[in-house]
Amino acid sequence: MNRRVFLTAVAAAAGMGATGLAQAPAQAPVQGREGGRGGRGGRGRGGPANVSAEKLARIEIMTLNHSSIIKLPWQEATPERTLDIFDLPQYYVDVYGVRNVQFQSNHVAQNNDNPDLSYIRELRAKLDAAGAKAHQINIEIGTMAQMGSAGKAAALSGDARAAWLERAKKWVDLSPVLGVTRLMHNQGALTDDSKAGVTSLWKDLQEYASSKGIKISGETRGAGIPVQGGGRGQAAAPTSAPDMPEPERLRYVWGILWECTLGSGGYTNLDFGGETRFHNQQQLHDAIKGLLPRNAGGMHTRVSPTWDLGTAIKYAESLGYKGMYTIEVNEDSAVRIVYNAILANLV
Repeated sequence: MNRRVFLTAVAAAAGMGATGLAQAPAQAPVQGREGGRGGRGGRGRGGPANVSAEKLARIEIMTLNHSSIIKLPWQEATPERTLDIFDLPQYYVDVYGVRNVQFQSNHVAQNNDNPDLSYIRELRAKLDAAGAKAHQINIEIGTMAQMGSAGKAAALSGDARAAWLERAKKWVDLSPVLGVTRLMHNQGALTDDSKAGVTSLWKDLQEYASSKGIKISGETRGAGIPVQGGGRGQAAAPTSAPDMPEPERLRYVWGILWECTLGSGGYTNLDFGGETRFHNQQQLHDAIKGLLPRNAGGMHTRVSPTWDLGTAIKYAESLGYKGMYTIEVNEDSAVRIVYNAILANLV
């Protein structure tokens, strides 16, 4: 999909929804059974929702949500870190009835270049004991493209490219040990300057991973044109020029990602983002539909004042989406909010 085709497609979609999609009323909470380990110490209050196992199987929880309270073997102990990483799978089962876990790479290995397989095997044993499964690792091993001082995005090249690829292949190799079938990279600053280099690097990694049954995905990041110093390769706040047409802004949000996905043979992981990524319901729905054909098996979900999560879930389901809705929030206390909204809108 080239620039002209993408802009035409998004403009057409926006025209179709010019009147906007009304925000659905707030969903009533799904009642959970009191008790469970989460009822102690103010964490994960309540228990698994009284819904079918089939619905609970559509939810995945990111370990990122609990970064502030997780205890890792290589971390200095603090009073706030009250949840041992090895207890996390059972915690998700006890508190939410959720058996799908998505790991951050810094929770799987202390050293990105030399992961400790004995530690990973111990994590796998704890997953198995809880009847849980790790489906994805979000590998923060360095961005594939970054903004330069001239305001242009450059993809990795030369020795830096070779080092990144070697590091990423180690994560592909360890994935079966943890039982993971998906890895999500951090593509960083996607612009017309970097897309060819990112596509090439992504393609090399996907070809290596395919023989091991691993899907390599990229997610929607940022809210517009990335700028230098935006963090994790993309800006966390709107950075587009005030007069930038929305179709152009959205091309930076997910259009170039789609081009790189198709060129690399990789997969997508739509991150709904907050209020700065998709400004209304129609924009989010356009991205769901546009990225769905190469979806890796999950979408990162949260809530936003600019669109309604329940409406988005119903739309994805209407398109035949059968993957998981992965909860991504900043704190443990917010997990229940997204959890309830997902369950209330699954048929």
